[in-house]
Amino acid sequence: MKLTNYQLFWLLFSMEAGMTIMLTLGPTFQAARQGAPLAMLLAGAVSLLATYIAAKLSLLYPEDTFVEYVPKIIGQWLGKTLVFVYLLLWIAVGGIVLREYADFVHMALFDKTPLWAIILFMLIVILYAVHGGIHIVARCSEIIGPIVVFNIILFRIFSLKDLHLDRLLPLLPSDGWMPVLSGSAPAASYMSESVMIVMLIAFIGNKKKTLSSGLWGVGFAAIVLLNVIIDTMMMLGSTVPAMLQYPVYSISQYISVMEFVQNLDIFLVVGMSFTVFVKIGLYLFMTSYGTAQLFGIRNWRRVLWAVSMLVLAVALFPRNADETQVVFPLFWKNIVFPIFLFAVPFLLWMIGSARKRMKRPVRPHA
Repeated sequence: MKLTNYQLFWLLFSMEAGMTIMLTLGPTFQAARQGAPLAMLLAGAVSLLATYIAAKLSLLYPEDTFVEYVPKIIGQWLGKTLVFVYLLLWIAVGGIVLREYADFVHMALFDKTPLWAIILFMLIVILYAVHGGIHIVARCSEIIGPIVVFNIILFRIFSLKDLHLDRLLPLLPSDGWMPVLSGSAPAASYMSESVMIVMLIAFIGNKKKTLSSGLWGVGFAAIVLLNVIIDTMMMLGSTVPAMLQYPVYSISQYISVMEFVQNLDIFLVVGMSFTVFVKIGLYLFMTSYGTAQLFGIRNWRRVLWAVSMLVLAVALFPRNADETQVVFPLFWKNIVFPIFLFAVPFLLWMIGSARKRMKRPVRPHA
């Protein structure tokens, strides 16, 4: 299984764009209000930093996955324990993302369909692709990514008549920078999931451009998100989106051109379904392949079935949408984001770099 840098670009973009657009705009507007564009710009910068740290960490051991090189950095017992915690975290995230997607689709299209049916159908489709290998998901992302970009451009064109530039001012809210900093946290925590690059770099053939490809993928997603939040603000202002659960979905229902071009929400649902396919596919592969490496199982595809069942169980566990879209995001933003997406990779990078420098042979002076 080999990946190209081009595929890495679209994998990270597709994984970042969909769920972040759908789930973080409302919380960003609630906290930052008029400073929402600045908050999204800051979130993009933070996610680029997280991606840079994760990529530099992995490039210390370019032929090893996260599961293989962490024990080399901090020792076998501590390293394997840390890896096991990450594997559990990835299972939980995969299940919650699947449930968040199902809640949205259930609300938007299939309100008469049982929630478990939507979850199970999507999981089977993803499982079929992941069983073929990570390169299958990567090839899908090469098609999915441009489709998502096309959809966003289409929305921009059809909404031009409803955009009001004056609604962007003032750029900074009256309370100063604190609301902006608070508002950047939801989007930054979601976009920093690009840290999953720690399990992908080992599969890339030409690693010379891996860092730039990863940063460009996340950066492009950040630019798209910034444009979406600016368009939302120019259409609805900064108060209305803060009261909506899915601001972008509401805008897609609002767009009407000559009463002929309408009901564009179906494009949004399809685009989001594609990006969720890539995102959960990545989590399923990382967890299955990583678990097989951790426990010395030769065929990782056997582990894939067990991991899929755990993801399904996590997706079915929440009693309502509040637990997935209110409780879990708080846990993700306050605990997972600062510790597992930033602090741990940074410390591993520092320790790994120090170990590499210590192992370099000292050249004798002439």
